[in-house]
Amino acid sequence: ADVRLPQLAEALGDAWRVAAYIAFKQLHERKQKEVLALWYEGIESSDNIAARLWESNQRGVDMFLQDRPEFSRLIYWHHFVLVACIFGRFGVKNPDGTRAVYALCSQLRHSCRPNAAWFTLRRGFPKGRKQLHVIATDGIPRGEEITVSEEAEATLLLPKSVQALVRRERPAVLLRQVLGDEEKQEERIGVVMTRLHKLLGIRPPTDESTKEAFSCLKELDVLLPFSMVSKAKAKVLLASLFSELSHRATWQEENRGGNIIQWTGLDAESQEQRLRDTKKLYETAAKDFEYLLGQDALGILQRLEAGYAPINDHHKLLAKYTKREPNGNGGSASTAGREALPPGWDEIFQTRKPMANPPLSRGSRMGIP
Repeated sequence: ADVRLPQLAEALGDAWRVAAYIAFKQLHERKQKEVLALWYEGIESSDNIAARLWESNQRGVDMFLQDRPEFSRLIYWHHFVLVACIFGRFGVKNPDGTRAVYALCSQLRHSCRPNAAWFTLRRGFPKGRKQLHVIATDGIPRGEEITVSEEAEATLLLPKSVQALVRRERPAVLLRQVLGDEEKQEERIGVVMTRLHKLLGIRPPTDESTKEAFSCLKELDVLLPFSMVSKAKAKVLLASLFSELSHRATWQEENRGGNIIQWTGLDAESQEQRLRDTKKLYETAAKDFEYLLGQDALGILQRLEAGYAPINDHHKLLAKYTKREPNGNGGSASTAGREALPPGWDEIFQTRKPMANPPLSRGSRMGIP
């Protein structure tokens, strides 16, 4: 690098723009063209922010060169203005405080109902790279714009009028946003979230409380059709409550003779459906944490693995075995293809027929008494 660049930064009084230009010049020529292509022809006429950035940067450079003409041939000032404008319009702030320009992520717009989310790689290679994931419940249809949320998740749960105040939008915008059915929908989100928190706090859990909490989660997926950390936490809590109910049902089945409180039903089909719901809650919550938190979710995923492992093992057993019930003809028939728990060891040995010629042990075959 030219030794006069630090002098330029000091004279210009803006080391940030000089550092961005130096980083740009260190790129391969092909990458430089890709960066410059972000400032496409006619962007000033279609984008008011871009127009103001270009005017401000160009005017500042012209005034500086009039005062300090000795720096006029030090760098290519047209590219300097373009890079400053591109970083100002498309630069994305990373968690470590640095700013970077990305080919795709820098062009995504904010939405209070995002269909995608990104996270920045802070460890490993390449550091600073962003990974974009689809978080919309139903995916992103072909041709639909990809949007992300630039606000904190807690802000997305607020009414849109309050969200606009947080973003310092004009009152005219506030009036348009609170009209129509959206206001009722916003009120419903608050009601459902409050009810869900109350249901998840009931101890000991019951069939009724967990069933209603599961319905609240489904309604939230309709009202907020994208992944959220708060919903992922609720899924984990509900899955743990389902597991607790299943353990209690198993204990009740093994202690029928005792005088115990009937916490949960022992219907086999209900237990199987609860097991499937628990597995799905764990899996969807793990994906939500991974897509939204990225590398920061590693510790959470490791803790989820401890609760998910036994549920997954039980589900594999359900997929392998089918419960058999006697029919009217004395035979056995499947319960309409429904998966069920495998038979116990006592049941297996009771129906086992003795073998006519049992195989000899290894010692008997060899003539050892």
